Amino acid sequence: MQERPLEDLLVRITEHTRPNACVLALLGSTGAWNSTALEGAFHDARATGRPLVVDLTGLRFGDEVLLGLLLHAYASPQGLVLLGPVTGHFARRLHLSCVDDLFHTQNTLELALAQLPT
Repeated sequence: MQERPLEDLLVRITEHTRPNACVLALLGSTGAWNSTALEGAFHDARATGRPLVVDLTGLRFGDEVLLGLLLHAYASPQGLVLLGPVTGHFARRLHLSCVDDLFHTQNTLELALAQLPT
């Protein structure tokens, strides 16, 4: 497990072998002040070659950079599942962007891992 404390955001990357997955947990807020580091964390998670679960349960605020990274991960062949619930400001951002139905969101890590392609 890797843990990166960013300004107002803690990023945890955990690799699972059964099922094969990478979990990227975001705790705190994303914004211009930490977007470069956030992009690096997504890059590192994608570099594992594993399907990606992004845990948003600890997210207080998500900006458009996060939305773009999620859309990019969704389009990747590895697959993407969100762990939620996605609430507050970021849920509204997803809704206003008309992409809230695009993402598979699960309420537990076990369900999220089970949703990934095998």
